[in-house]
Amino acid sequence: MAHEFALPIGEDEEDDYRAQVARYPRLSNEEERRLLATRGRERDAANRRLIEHNLYLVLEAALARKERGVPFGDLFQEGTVGLISAVEHYQAADGGFHARLMDVISATMDDVVVQTEEAQRNDEAFVVACRVLESAQRLLAGRLGRVATPLELAQLLHWEEARVNLVLELLREARVVHDQELLDYLVELEGPDGHDE
Repeated sequence: MAHEFALPIGEDEEDDYRAQVARYPRLSNEEERRLLATRGRERDAANRRLIEHNLYLVLEAALARKERGVPFGDLFQEGTVGLISAVEHYQAADGGFHARLMDVISATMDDVVVQTEEAQRNDEAFVVACRVLESAQRLLAGRLGRVATPLELAQLLHWEEARVNLVLELLREARVVHDQELLDYLVELEGPDGHDE
């Protein structure tokens, strides 16, 4: 059973999420126990209420991670997926209900943060590799009076030839399709004065 929660995106995204979450006040302990004990056909409706009324946990976790490089809405969305999974698969043997929810929400959001940081590092490493390769191309072209071969570039850079070919191909593709995103990213990395930040 998968649930979708349509959350508005406005000028102040966090306020929009806060307003959405405020529509679902926290449940009393008694109501929560009753919903957790629900079985049969009513279980889906009980899960939905448990999810809705525990969205505040997702909001709190997203607020705690909002400066970690992932857009707030993405954190909230991923945390909500974690919440849904935790509610739907919760067993009393898992321990305390809220502790289990927080563990799953936190793990889900932390995974997204780690993946985003890794992707950013990979992007930055690619940009550096492109710059180094382009510098080597200019250097060898000046020395040789012609375009250097991938093997010559690999020898100069102490790279595997396959790596040179991969970076060259990615650069060619970016140039052919005018990958504006990559170009904007390169400009952003260079900063306003044309140097690396």
